[in-house]
Amino acid sequence: MKNMMAAIGRFGNDAQGTTAEEVLANAGLNFDVAIEPLYTSKGKPIRSKFNRVFRQDNDMTLGVVGKTYVPMQNDRLLGIANELVQRGEIDWDKIGMIGEGEKLFASFKLPEGFTISGWDDVDQYIYLTNTHDGSGGIRVIPSNVIIGCSNQFSHLMAGIKRAGIDPKKLVIRHSAKQEDRVAELVEALRVVDMLNQQFVLDAQELIQVEMTQEDRVQFYLDTFGIKQNDELKNENNRLGLTTRGQNTLDKLLEIEAHPTNNHNGNGGTAFAVFNTATFYIDHEWTYDRKGEKSNDKRVESAIIGTGSRMKAKAWESLVGEYL
Repeated sequence: MKNMMAAIGRFGNDAQGTTAEEVLANAGLNFDVAIEPLYTSKGKPIRSKFNRVFRQDNDMTLGVVGKTYVPMQNDRLLGIANELVQRGEIDWDKIGMIGEGEKLFASFKLPEGFTISGWDDVDQYIYLTNTHDGSGGIRVIPSNVIIGCSNQFSHLMAGIKRAGIDPKKLVIRHSAKQEDRVAELVEALRVVDMLNQQFVLDAQELIQVEMTQEDRVQFYLDTFGIKQNDELKNENNRLGLTTRGQNTLDKLLEIEAHPTNNHNGNGGTAFAVFNTATFYIDHEWTYDRKGEKSNDKRVESAIIGTGSRMKAKAWESLVGEYL
């Protein structure tokens, strides 16, 4: 296997600075956005229910939004976390933008993590994301990273609800006062700790669950949507897979044998299978087919997009089946 950097190591840039202003300036993200009416090619205002959102530093259009939309400036977004950084409750981690600034994200590391007994240590993170194109508000995404393999996992809606947590506790309101937003983030940090503690408890139970190779293969087929075709089945292709599907399965089975999925003789367990699937998404899937060039869109996807939802679906599948 090639030594590929995990998606978490390629997502955004290291936050440099001790304050929100310094971090934004060092990342080149200290721009403001503004709103103005839409115009015709001749410069005449268009009578419309929509406005244009644009960057004030370079006039780049970031989106078209309704007339009631009020943007959250980058410095105000990070200002929510800045107070908690100063208190030592979280540390700056990564920062970046998607596209030309349509979305801003910042991650923060919590000072204390957990240990999955018989496996590895787990660090805790929280993501703040905001959009300037009107596609969403301020999102708080609880996350963790298994240290040894750098596999990242975000807690999404199904897992949050299963834990009996109100998803509203992970929402920061645009309309709230600054001190209220800080209080909402403090509550979100408590939720992050609860979710990751449950993740570790579930992981320790899944380590005790042995899966047959047939069950493991079926899990991979389901997780990655690898289709089986009866017309392709023969002595050399008993599962009826296309060449691409077989290549994906072969890579997953290769990853199964990697030391990161066999801690303390726990290979072949339900948690090892989850770790294999996560490793594939965070490492292999986020590079080109040759495994040489990083695919930035897939890196983003693995952390906060479709790839992240694939990991969450895999986790919920195993928890629902075995716990």
